[in-house]
Amino acid sequence: MIKTNAKITQLSNQQQQIVSSLAGHIEKYFVKAGESVKKGDKVALIESLTFSKMKEEYLSLAAQEKAASYEVNSAYKLYKKGISSKSEYNEKLITLQEIQSKKNTLKSQLHLLGVKSHDKGFILYAHADGVVGKLLVPLHANVDAQKPIMTLVNQSAYYALAYLSPQESLKLDANVKGWVDVAGEKHPCSFVQLLPQIDEETQRAKVLFWIEGNPKKLLLNAFVPLEINLAPKKEAIMIDKNALTLFNGEWVVFVPNEKEHANHERDEEDKHDAHDDHEEEEAPYLPKVVDILTYNGNKVAIKGLHDGEEYVNSGVYFVKSMLLKSALGEHGH
Repeated sequence: MIKTNAKITQLSNQQQQIVSSLAGHIEKYFVKAGESVKKGDKVALIESLTFSKMKEEYLSLAAQEKAASYEVNSAYKLYKKGISSKSEYNEKLITLQEIQSKKNTLKSQLHLLGVKSHDKGFILYAHADGVVGKLLVPLHANVDAQKPIMTLVNQSAYYALAYLSPQESLKLDANVKGWVDVAGEKHPCSFVQLLPQIDEETQRAKVLFWIEGNPKKLLLNAFVPLEINLAPKKEAIMIDKNALTLFNGEWVVFVPNEKEHANHERDEEDKHDAHDDHEEEEAPYLPKVVDILTYNGNKVAIKGLHDGEEYVNSGVYFVKSMLLKSALGEHGH
């Protein structure tokens, strides 16, 4: 088991940027750094002279379209009655089509910008789920078109970048497992790759591990402890760490007292028979000394139990207290 430090990181394609499609003034942020957002959530309100002009032009074209459509209908009726010529009707129709073409082009441009109109400008929306990493432009500052205003961190996958000696790194293979310790919680990791270059500052190899389960409460660029399990390996009995406890100076696990279990079954069969003799009741569990071989995340490899043997996995403290009371002559149940 190798213990080292690792940096929480993400691949470059998992960190995205939200950009302002038009130049303008940051009027309001609807989110703050560290806040989770869903695709389609509002992130910023931007005042934009360019957008205002586009919006006014669109409304003007809509009004022109309505008027031109009325003129086309009127010209068509006059043409049918023989009052006006077909060329006059066609001229009105061409004017209407030109207005509609300009309006549709402008509508497509607004749609591609991915913004929605607001009284004070336009609203930007998140294009994906994630967590706001950093606001890149201060509130009430001006922003140019296509300039990023905030970063968006995709929480679909986190990685641990470990630093190992070159000798240790060459022992790694696809079967290597690791565990990162984040605020007392251990998360399993899988080996991804050994990066091809040695870190110049530390002269250590860099190894990338994928943190399984996609835990949410991780901070990018934070350094955390990492345990890596390297070959050679051998089979061993694995138990939960919380099953281990010190008892009379030795590491033990508690196992059922088979003798007491047999007595309990016999007493159940004979409980209808009255008798005066009273046997002292034995504890239902006994401590069994074990040797610790190695730790493996939240598990520990031991020698002293056999495969399939029952042991106490939870409530160890209460079993230990009961046995200590019994040793002192008290009756704890």
